[in-house]
Amino acid sequence: MLSVLVPTHNNEDRLAQMLPDLVRHAVSGAISDVIVLDGGSSDETVRVGEIAGCTIIDASGADMPAVLDAARGLWLLILPPGARLVGDWLATVEAHINAPAGAAGAARFRLARDPGLSLWARLFKRRGPAGPFGRGFLISKAQAQALSRPGMTLDALPRGVAVRTLRAGLLPPASR
Repeated sequence: MLSVLVPTHNNEDRLAQMLPDLVRHAVSGAISDVIVLDGGSSDETVRVGEIAGCTIIDASGADMPAVLDAARGLWLLILPPGARLVGDWLATVEAHINAPAGAAGAARFRLARDPGLSLWARLFKRRGPAGPFGRGFLISKAQAQALSRPGMTLDALPRGVAVRTLRAGLLPPASR
């Protein structure tokens, strides 16, 4: 069903924190594979991904169509390293994917509130990670393939794509 793509660069700790949740859903069959798109890490990021059974792709030389071909799922879920999906996110994603024809387009998650933060910390913390995948990005593999071009970077994929916000939450890595 879902291929999870995680763009990384020296994110061994964040990757190690997020992989147990993803592996649990891989065992249940909801996630078909996890692809670590590594941008030349000098730490143990690649090793963490390999130990967890992830597919590792060198993002610095990766061709977008080839990256998409490597994904086994019909839908792609791109997450920042260390992000955690909370609540009943899988049911929300399944409902979105199974929506009537034309209704299931690209989507992102709402930012979840970290219950471990005090009111003071919530008032002054950054609202969430920046970048195109700070709130996750869900897109059908077919739509991603139609948008991708040789030489295109992963960051360019969401540009110009209409995106709706799902009711499920994402706890960004900055909150943890």
